[in-house]
This record gives sequence, structure tokens and C-alpha cells, in this order.
Amino acid sequence: MKLLKYLQYIFILFVLGVSIVILYLWNIQQNLPDHNISQYFPNEITKIYDEKYELMYHVGNRDRFYLDYKDIPRNMINAIISAEDKTFFQHQGFDIRGIVNAFIINLKNIYSKNNNNYVGASTITQQLVKNILLNRDQTISRKVKELILSLRIEREYSKEFIIELYLNEIYFGRRSYGVASASFNYFNKSIFDLDIHEYAYLAALPKGPNNYDPKKNYNRALDRRNYVLKQMEINEFITPEQFNFYSNLEIKLYEKNNKKYKSDYKTDFILNYLNSKSYNENAFYIQSTIDQNLQKISEKSLIDNLALFERRYRSWTGSFKNLEDILKYKNDHWQIARVINTSSNFIELSIVNTDEIIYLDKDKNIYGPNKTSPKNYLNSNDYIFVTEINNTFYAVQLHEIDGSVVIMDPFNGNIVSMVGGVNYEVSKFNRVTQAYRQPGSSIKPFIYAHALEAKKFLPNTLILDSDILLDQGKDLPVWVPKNYSNKSYGELTFRRALETSNNLVTLKIGLDLGLNSVNNFLEDINFYDKNTTTDVHSTLLGAVENNLLNIAKSYSIFLNGGYIVEPSIIKKVVSNDGELIINNEYFRCTYCSFSSEDRSYRVPIIKSQKEKVISPQTSFQILNILEGAIERGTGKSLNKIDYPIAGKTGTTNDSKDLWFFGLTPRYVIGVYVGYDTPKKIGYRETGSSVALPIFKSIIENYLLNNKNLNEKFIVPSDLIIKKVDKDSGMISDGQNSIIDYFTKEQLEILDNINRIKSIGGIN
Repeated sequence: MKLLKYLQYIFILFVLGVSIVILYLWNIQQNLPDHNISQYFPNEITKIYDEKYELMYHVGNRDRFYLDYKDIPRNMINAIISAEDKTFFQHQGFDIRGIVNAFIINLKNIYSKNNNNYVGASTITQQLVKNILLNRDQTISRKVKELILSLRIEREYSKEFIIELYLNEIYFGRRSYGVASASFNYFNKSIFDLDIHEYAYLAALPKGPNNYDPKKNYNRALDRRNYVLKQMEINEFITPEQFNFYSNLEIKLYEKNNKKYKSDYKTDFILNYLNSKSYNENAFYIQSTIDQNLQKISEKSLIDNLALFERRYRSWTGSFKNLEDILKYKNDHWQIARVINTSSNFIELSIVNTDEIIYLDKDKNIYGPNKTSPKNYLNSNDYIFVTEINNTFYAVQLHEIDGSVVIMDPFNGNIVSMVGGVNYEVSKFNRVTQAYRQPGSSIKPFIYAHALEAKKFLPNTLILDSDILLDQGKDLPVWVPKNYSNKSYGELTFRRALETSNNLVTLKIGLDLGLNSVNNFLEDINFYDKNTTTDVHSTLLGAVENNLLNIAKSYSIFLNGGYIVEPSIIKKVVSNDGELIINNEYFRCTYCSFSSEDRSYRVPIIKSQKEKVISPQTSFQILNILEGAIERGTGKSLNKIDYPIAGKTGTTNDSKDLWFFGLTPRYVIGVYVGYDTPKKIGYRETGSSVALPIFKSIIENYLLNNKNLNEKFIVPSDLIIKKVDKDSGMISDGQNSIIDYFTKEQLEILDNINRIKSIGGIN
């Protein structure tokens, strides 16, 4: 009887236990997440590339490139299953032997109460479930859920799809999610270019990336990698000979430079553009138009030239007593050095991090309005910034003045370089696009272009440079404009007036055209945003504010034959799933797409999507006059450079805003210099003295990196070359003559004028 009673109790307890387990499992199943992983796609970060597909910037915390199963190298798959789940292609979602072993260990941990962590025997499927459907809580409940979901997923999805998701989802360290990203971040190689020992190292990482960092514990990392190689040998994925060879190789990782992945003015501009379009995607692949070589040249040219310029007006305050303080402001183009000795003929310094010894030439490092020697403004153990220019080191300090540079392709609007300021970390205000300032004399070429288009002036028309009085309206004083030199020069040719940036002649041309006509022309070429121009005389001398990008865009018409181009910093944008979001093209093709089902074939018609605003003839005539400004006008400090350059300076009242726009056969290069809170830059400083040297550094370094360029400006075929006396404007082959370009109609007008003069009709 007692035995029967015990059996009854045991049966009741068994039924009760089974019921509890069933209720527990039923309750867990009610709260399980949807196991449908067919629509799951791992979030990728937005990646910005330059024009050559070199990665420039990551947006977000997770670096990932998604690979389909068929694209994942077999050695990578063999390595990961050897490391994590050698029976992956045989089991149904769990490894019973591993579970038993883990169960025994967990019971010991519970009994000893010395370890609260539970040990698992998770298969690849279970790890995938944990990563994308559950959390990482070390609880029995989570493990049960993981097991149930793994069984369901294994029933509904192929092994290939499961391991594909796993290898694209799992974290490998170094911000790398997925094997493709890990390959780049650890070895700087494509996943397809790795060797077997490198696949084995990546397969070793999911167990604990920080634990197997060779820098922290090389032997531990090596042991783990060799363990994976041994498992690959046991599973017959590699031969014993291969194991012996690869297990004796060092682990050599790529030292990733994260500096280039920092945000800056150009990446902000790109992301702001995407945000303005309200795209509903999580991430993008963005190919920008940026040329990183030109970008680096532009950045260094801007900060170096402005630092050297400020030496004229500022005293030295650029020394730091502590390395930590100066490191807050470090940039990629200046080095930090410690002063060692100031007593010799040269100032001796040591470059921080490399211990390289350099010397400052005292004569070339005179500083400030009092021309202070570096012996007097530097002390031993000071930390300072130094920059190297043409093999000479200069002491430099953080700027007070600021500026910007933009380089555009005038034929398609591509922005190949954008430098929005001297220090992005100090100020994220982008002076290429956000700083609206008076363009000053840089507006003049457009007024002269309108004059040629209106057929009221010829390139050699003589105009009297003399004082004029302008009524500004009721209750306003009469305006008496002056040339920059406060002098008048008598009669000047149309060409010579623009070459020398003459104010009075420009005003007379603008008044002859009419303020309303000039403003309409400026709106037609999109020089200003609509409705920003006003019928005031100072508009003719650039008094209405604009930004560097808008003006550079407008200067493109002189290089591309008179077409408006819209600036673009993006070539293509592709979404996570491969959809082409943006494709900037400047040609529209009708009948380019057809199939065999079409009833007839039509010849494709290709049309430019750019709007023509001036004739190619006017475009080149202004360009040629701006070449003259380089040869003998406001930009003559550039005339020794053996390369086609046209250019125009810009200077506003009191030298508050200074500009230079340089035109080459390939690029428009715009430079702006000024204070964020506008104030006088210096005594009689001009675009020639401050902005032009920045352009000069850019073009000289560009030519240094692109030797033997055989580029020329494109001359329209229907322009006629004549030799003209540069002072009188008469067609002449004398010593004072220069080459000028005319249309056939202009020469006919000139012939008629000369004919009338010859019969005494004009005095």
C-alpha cells in the first residue's frame, strides 16, 4: 500500500510538473516576437564617398556592408562554423550535446552560488535569434525563447539564408557589423582578398572582440585564431600542411585612421541636402563629387595663407604651456611642436609624437605689427603650431579671421572641393553657403557681359573715366563714387576698365544699360536669389549680399559657353536595398530607352538640361578680358604661372569682405576672406593682397600634382582675332597692341564707326 501511495504522489507530482512546464512554455509562446526574418534587413550606416569611391565619412555607429550568401567567400563560412557551430548544416536549430554540457555547468554555478552567469551552447541560429529578435539577458526564460524561435526559424528558412543574416549582423569589434565591414576595418582589404588565416581571425572575434585584440593581448588573440584554424583542419576544410603554415603567421592588422571619417563642412552640406529632401530611408551610399587631393590642397592653402596674413596685424598669443590644451585644437595640416632652444640663430623645436627636430628661421618668423622676433615671443617648453610651406617651417597661431574656398567644375556644376572655414571644430558655420556678404567688384564681369549682350558696347569701346554725381533719392545725400585709388584715368577701353576693376567706368556702363535692365540680367543668370536686387546705384558695385557658392556658380558661364549650372556635391545616392535615389545628370535623352517590343526605332535625341543665358561669344570675350586682368590688371601677381588663368578680385568698402575668383580650363575656384562679424580686415587690403594668394597656393599645388597639363580655354569658332592698341582701342599692329576677339557683327559696327569718322561725321 505504501508503495502504491508513493507512486500516486510521484504521478501527481509528475503531472503537476508537466503541467507547470506546459503552462510555462505556453506563457512564453504567447509573448514570443514574430519569427518572420524574411523581411529583416540589418540597418546600415550612411556612407559618404569621394568621386573615386574612397570612403570619406560614416554617419551612425554601425559600419556594415551587406553581402548575399552567394557572395560570401566559402573560407569565411568554413571558418565561422568551425569557430561557432561545427554541426550547423546538420542540426535543427540546437546542439543537444552542447546543451547537456551547458546544463551541467549551469547547475554547478547555481549550486555554488559563486557565479551568476549562465553558460550556453548557442548555435549560429540561436545567436542570430538573440541578436535580431531577443536581448542579451542571461536568464533561463530568454534561453527557452531562443530555443523555440530557433526551431521555428530552422523549419521555415534555409541554412544559407540563416548564415547569410548571421554573417551580416554579428558584431566583430572596431564598429564593424558583418564580415565585409570587418574585413576593411581590420585588414584594409576586401572580404574577397583575405587569406585563410585572416578569415580564421575574423571568425575568432564574435566570441569577444575586445578579448582578442592583439594590441591588448597578442598571445590570447593568436591562440584563439589558431584554435579556429585547428577546428578547420579537424573539419577537413584545410589540410594539416595548411594548418602548420597559417598557424605560424603573425597577426598583422591595419591601423585604421579614423580622422578621415570625421564630419566637416562638406559632409554637413551633403547630409543637410538629404535631410531637406525628406528621404524615408535608414541609410544611404552616397558618391560625392569631392576630389580629396584638391580638398586637402584647398584646406591647407586657406589656413596657411590666412595665418601668415594675420602676422601683419596681430601680436603673438599662440603658445600653450600644456600639451593637453593645444591638442583640443589640432588639425590635419598643422603639426604641434615643443620649443627646445631659443638662444641659437635658429629656433629649435621637437615635433610632438615623432620627436623630429625642426628649426624656425628667425627672419621668416617675425610676428605682429612690431615685427617681434621669435626669440622674444617663444619660450622653452612652449607648445605651438607649426606649418611647412615650401620646405620652410613657420610658427602659426589659431585664426581670428576666417574664410572659405569652393572649387567647381563649370561644365556640370560638380563641387570638387568645399572648405567652409578655417576650423570646423571651433565653428561649424559654412562660409561657402551660409555667409552672405557684399561681393564688391566681383560683380563687375556680369555687368560687362550684359553690356556686350545688349550690343551697346564693344571690347574696345572708349569710355571716359571721370567723376559723376548720383542722386540717391529723397532725404539722401548725393553719392560721389570714387575709384579705389581716388584717381581718374581719362579715357579707358571697355577691356581695360574691367582689367583694372575701374569703378567709375563700371557705373557709367551700368547707368547706360539701366538699373532695371542690369537687375533683370542678374536674375536671369541666377546671380542673386529672386527679389533680392534693388534699383540702387550701389548694386552696380556689388552692394547686395551674396554667398561664395552662388557667385562661383555664376562665374561658370564664362567657361562653359554661357550656360547656367546648378552646383551639386552629390553624384549618386543609393538606398540600402539598392534603389537609385539621386542620379545627377546634365543631359536629357529622348528615345534612349526602347525594347524589341517597340513598334519602331527612333534615333535618340540628347539635350542639355542647362539653360543658356549668354552667347558663347560673349562668354569667351569676358573670359579673355579676365585673362587680361591676370596679365596686366588686378591679378598680375599670377602672371608668371605657366597655365591659362583668368580671374577677378573683389573688395568692398573698408576692406570688410575680400574675394577672388580664378577661372582655369577645368575649374572655377572661389575664395572669400572676412570676419564672421564684419569689420575692416586691414589697411587698404584688397582681394589681390589677401584672397588671391590663397588661390595662388591652390593652383601652384594643383599644377605640382598634375604636371605637363596641356589645357587651354575653348575659343568659339566664329570669333575673329584682331590686334588692338590696349590704350586707344584702335586696331593696330604696334608695340602697344594686344590680342582681342570680336564677332563679325561687332567688326561691322566698328567698320561703320570708322567710316563715319573718316568722312568727318564724328569728331
